[in-house]
Amino acid sequence: MSATAAASRFTHVLALPGPSASRPGHERATLGWVATQVARILALPFAGFADAAPDQPGRPYLVPQDTLVAGDATRWNITDDGALLGGAVPHAFVASKLITHALVSPAAAAPAGWQPGLGEAMREVTFAGFSVFAADDLREACRRLFDAGGAARVKLADGIGGGGQHVVRDVAAAAALLRTLTAAQIEAGIVVEAEVADAATYSVGEMRLGGRAIAYVGTQGLSTGRDGRPVYGGSTLSVVRGRMPDLLDVFRQPRLRRTVEMAIAYDRAAQAAYPALLCSRRNYDVLWGSDSHGNPHGGVLEQSWRVGGATPAELAAFDLLEREPALSRVIASTVERHGPVHVPAHAEVYCVLDDPRCGLITKFRHAGPDIDAPLRLGESDGSTPLDA
Repeated sequence: MSATAAASRFTHVLALPGPSASRPGHERATLGWVATQVARILALPFAGFADAAPDQPGRPYLVPQDTLVAGDATRWNITDDGALLGGAVPHAFVASKLITHALVSPAAAAPAGWQPGLGEAMREVTFAGFSVFAADDLREACRRLFDAGGAARVKLADGIGGGGQHVVRDVAAAAALLRTLTAAQIEAGIVVEAEVADAATYSVGEMRLGGRAIAYVGTQGLSTGRDGRPVYGGSTLSVVRGRMPDLLDVFRQPRLRRTVEMAIAYDRAAQAAYPALLCSRRNYDVLWGSDSHGNPHGGVLEQSWRVGGATPAELAAFDLLEREPALSRVIASTVERHGPVHVPAHAEVYCVLDDPRCGLITKFRHAGPDIDAPLRLGESDGSTPLDA
């Protein structure tokens, strides 16, 4: 669907905030900014936030903060992935890291709509682990990973950016953690995954908008929040025109190529298991690290089928590739910093405010031509460079 087609099919662009953007703050401001950029690309007016003007006439192109679930998609008349930037899933758990792993047994507790064969289909491109929905299954999952000779990372289904995660190294530690979890947290789902050392996280993804598509491989960086804890600090992406399989023609270094292959395999397995899945923005976190025996191992951790921290960089690359047809590859970054910060002269600031929850935060982006040499992601913003 071209920008002209979008302008004839839709009447305006609407931002749909989730719970974390329902009140003023940096998440709401960033979502609004992303939606204005989408509106510009699609040559449509931006009509604001859905919770501020819910009954506008016409049909909106939607920019939701969160992945939509079937009922919400129906409400907004989302029948294909050309109607939104993000995704829609048949069940809420499908949008979470829970689909990455199998159950501990065929008889284990699981939500309605669970596809038991998906975890096995993804086994070769993920880490050893299980998804659990009952206390006994959590104990069993931890025990199996301990028996394999390693520690277990326990991750709540709704954890974001490393939040809601705990590492346990023996049965006693697992029991102690279990006592801190509520029944609702367990029933919502928990991932129990093999812990790895020397970890580095990469991003592989694609975005389709206005009849064009870009794909990328990149890294994530960390910053420091006002409480002194590590927080998401931005992403640096090497971007090409096309879809994720097109990355295989560009990135031939063994680790990079395997990183892209794992993301593609995960994506295809998820789509096959849940054919109703609609996505115009797909992003996969791929981790490389050392297992308990010191051997290098890579695997997909989870998916993001919604706008995310890297989306401003994706849009910057999208624009640059459109303006410069001779470019085959660009590098684009987002940077997020808490507290006072120096912004480079060439960067574009898209959010700066004193957030009531996290204090002063500044977000900016920049993009430029990438070089067909050893990939140099992260040199300027503190993210982990890709292994060339």
